[in-house]
Amino acid sequence: MNRNSTLRYQVPWKGGTICPEKIKEHSDYLEKLCGQFQESVQKIVEKIIRNKQEAEEEKPYKRISDKLYRDLTNNYVFCKSLGRHYVHQADVIDSVKTYMRNASVMAPLFLHAPLGTNKESILAEVAKNCSAWLPSSVCVFRFVKVSQACSLGDVLRSICEQIAVIYNLPKGWQQKESIKEVIMRLPSEQTLVILVSGIDEVGSHDDAQGVDWIPDALPPNVKVVMTVERDSSCMAELQNRFTDSSCFYAIPSITPEIAERMFSDLLKANCRTLADNQRDFIYSAVRKCSVPLHVELLANLACDWTSDVSADEIAHSLGTTVDEQIERIFEKLQNIFKGKIFSQVMGYLLCARHGISYSELLDTLSCDDGFLDDLSETFHLKPVRRCPPIVWIQLFHKLRPYLYSYKPNGTVLINFEQTSIITKANAKFMADSHGQQFHKSLFDFYDGRWANEKKKPHSSAAEGIDIQHDRHVISQPVKYSSAVYNCRKLTEQTLHAAHLPLAERKENFLFNLDWLSAKVEGTDVYQVIHDVLMALTEEADDADLQLLLEVLRLSSAALEDDPSQLYVQFSIRLKIIMSESADQYPCMKKLYDKCTDDSLDYFEPSSYECLQRPRTTDNDVDVTNTIITKLFRLKGSNTYMVSLLYERGEIKVWDIHTQTVTRTLRGLNCPLDTRFIDDLKGVVLCNRELKIYNLDTGEMEVKIKGIMNQRMPYYELHDQNHVVALSRNRMYIYIIQISTGDTLSTFKAGEDRFLNSLAVSSNGHFLVCGDETQKPTPLLVWDLNNRKLIYDLRINNHEFQTKMLTVSSDGHFVVCACKEVISDDAINNVVIYDLTTGTVFKKWKPGFNTTAIAISSEDDWVTTALDNGNILLWDLTTGTCKFILKGHKSSIDKLIASTDGSRLLSFDSTGFDRSLRLWDLNTGACLASLTFDDPFSNCQLSPDGSTVVLALPGWENILTLHLRKATPSVSAHAYGDEERAGNVYTVDE
Repeated sequence: MNRNSTLRYQVPWKGGTICPEKIKEHSDYLEKLCGQFQESVQKIVEKIIRNKQEAEEEKPYKRISDKLYRDLTNNYVFCKSLGRHYVHQADVIDSVKTYMRNASVMAPLFLHAPLGTNKESILAEVAKNCSAWLPSSVCVFRFVKVSQACSLGDVLRSICEQIAVIYNLPKGWQQKESIKEVIMRLPSEQTLVILVSGIDEVGSHDDAQGVDWIPDALPPNVKVVMTVERDSSCMAELQNRFTDSSCFYAIPSITPEIAERMFSDLLKANCRTLADNQRDFIYSAVRKCSVPLHVELLANLACDWTSDVSADEIAHSLGTTVDEQIERIFEKLQNIFKGKIFSQVMGYLLCARHGISYSELLDTLSCDDGFLDDLSETFHLKPVRRCPPIVWIQLFHKLRPYLYSYKPNGTVLINFEQTSIITKANAKFMADSHGQQFHKSLFDFYDGRWANEKKKPHSSAAEGIDIQHDRHVISQPVKYSSAVYNCRKLTEQTLHAAHLPLAERKENFLFNLDWLSAKVEGTDVYQVIHDVLMALTEEADDADLQLLLEVLRLSSAALEDDPSQLYVQFSIRLKIIMSESADQYPCMKKLYDKCTDDSLDYFEPSSYECLQRPRTTDNDVDVTNTIITKLFRLKGSNTYMVSLLYERGEIKVWDIHTQTVTRTLRGLNCPLDTRFIDDLKGVVLCNRELKIYNLDTGEMEVKIKGIMNQRMPYYELHDQNHVVALSRNRMYIYIIQISTGDTLSTFKAGEDRFLNSLAVSSNGHFLVCGDETQKPTPLLVWDLNNRKLIYDLRINNHEFQTKMLTVSSDGHFVVCACKEVISDDAINNVVIYDLTTGTVFKKWKPGFNTTAIAISSEDDWVTTALDNGNILLWDLTTGTCKFILKGHKSSIDKLIASTDGSRLLSFDSTGFDRSLRLWDLNTGACLASLTFDDPFSNCQLSPDGSTVVLALPGWENILTLHLRKATPSVSAHAYGDEERAGNVYTVDE
């Protein structure tokens, strides 16, 4: 042991024991030991937390949620561990290999066998060989028993999420589609292999039931292999649905010779040998039942034998079937751990939802007086009211061969590995009222009934009185700190609350907003759905439970993305139904009232149709039809915004507070972009031509001469009288007179130099362009006032990524992402140039690729979005990172700041992330967020940062969001001439 991990003391040994009550040196020793131990443990815990935070910041995986990462890790570790169970069966492996390589077979393959035949280990072997059989394939494998929620529904969602990552599909792409539809829509270039073990291991409250989710026919590039128990109801359903016998492969039993060889290998792996007579006994039992699980049980049993074990004892310990052998093992352990010792441990292991941790088991046993009494009697101990850890260590040593451990939520849990053992143990230890008592004890534990030095009474038969003892049970708060939830309490407590009346469970858990919020944030929304489904088995017609289930399912994708949206999702989806028929849902009405309490602040939408409502079918909106293509804010107004409708050839001026159109211009030729001269006039890009429109009067005033480049039609305003535009061949920059449309000045980058970007400072002093021809790629900076090139900015071995190029409004700084050209996967950096000197002002290396940049030199900050979803707020003066804004689960590409630099809107225009977030840059706090059912077309922030305006697919109208506690500043001035309000113009060009 590391000397740094030991604490050493000199303690005088008096009276043959440690007696702090009578001997001061002993009292001082224990006080010092406890103090130093607490200090040491605290340092260890702080170091673990620090390392975890650092690992979180530096995690190499992108677009993979923490939940999916844990699921992949658990399944990978479990898959590797199954190698010790694998018995080579060439016929089975060859049949699966033939199925995978046969492109003409377009149906799933089901491997079926009785319990105990190690189907899981066969599937693990298939996963191991998949890449060799199909070199260009992708293999996705899952074992239901080690999924996040130990449910089939969770497995299917996890598979869909992994497929979305593999094929670079938008986040939430599969939300409204079943796995059947997901598989059918995949690209055909690459073979996808899906392996699922244990599709029959579905609880009665699983949110995925039956076999309807399994595709009838597969695309040629998709192969699906699943395992199922031969005698299960799931197998019967599959046979009714898939009538072709070739879809099923019966895993044959292993021969006695293979079973004997398997036994010898297991014994050798444990470095054990047997006497000849002992081996004869074993081989006799193996020949009677050569099921792999039976062989494993016999090997585990034989590993405990000594050379002098009697023949009668051996004969009694051997069973001729799997069930009989399991029963013999239970009998042996009960003889060692007498009374309630073994049965109570088994009960707590069996009734926990996902398994139980070491510390939880010790605490629960320490509150079980029947267990403690039998423990004292069996081991001749003084009466104890706390389970000694050594007892569990001894019992765990005996049970270890039958257990496995995994980390579903960061806590190591233990559970039984084999379904056969679980089935037999449930019948033996959970029958009658025993199971209810185990659940009640676990409920008391998670409820913290005997925690925090509360003394539990114990009836002493010897003294005839009740004695109270502190059981030293750890407390079970819902939250350990502001950001750390007690996942185990949130996961388990509702399962063990079944002894409570349903009305009490509804009040304390299902319709308790504080509990719901904590459980969604601390675990996930699907565990809440599981709780509701469990309650519906008791009251299937409960309208409140039915409505709660529907709202949770509609909001599930958003709550998985951002659990803090529980309030806003519920308030929007329930608004209309609560206003029309609240009396039908009294519990939901109370929940809704708490969600809409005035003290809560979140986005309030202008229309509650922006999210699908319960008790309705899908909204009649074509989400593929983008009507409003772009939104633009007006610098001088917090009331009006402008939208472009490309397909319709329209421009509309909106009052964002009333969502009404105050001007409409029709007949434009494919309006694509605009820059505003003032609030009434704009330079509009119409099918590669620039035209000046008066939005107040509906007139086209000037048509600028020339045609823009088709792929890069870049232009900006120099001032109210001039436009700066990139030429058609991208070799020139034109300065154009707005009043006449004529070119006044021309800048040439150089011979055969092609520009690929254009940015102008808001004050019109500086123009910055990227040059794609020169290597390494430079940034060219012109002084627009003096009409000359002033800088050719370059960094050796770096190229600028000019899609992320921005200039501060005062023209003092230019910010751009740049990437070292050492390799294609090199991470980019952020470079800031001081345009007064032409030198590098700051260079930041955040460790992840930058995906978006915004700057405010007046407020001395730069924000950069990273491809891990984080947004960094940099202090422009000191160069330090002021805040890390966390919330987005995948990369975003748009950052829009309010004009005063106090607020920031972030979102992803590509639809990978369907959420938007509004940030307070003074505190780094997220003011509000909202995730939509479908990607939105465009998004804009009002100049004062109070209102978010969106264009949704299929919507004619705009949608506005504002904070409930904020009052948007409404302009008292009309747009343009008040008498023209609502006018519709057909533009004469």
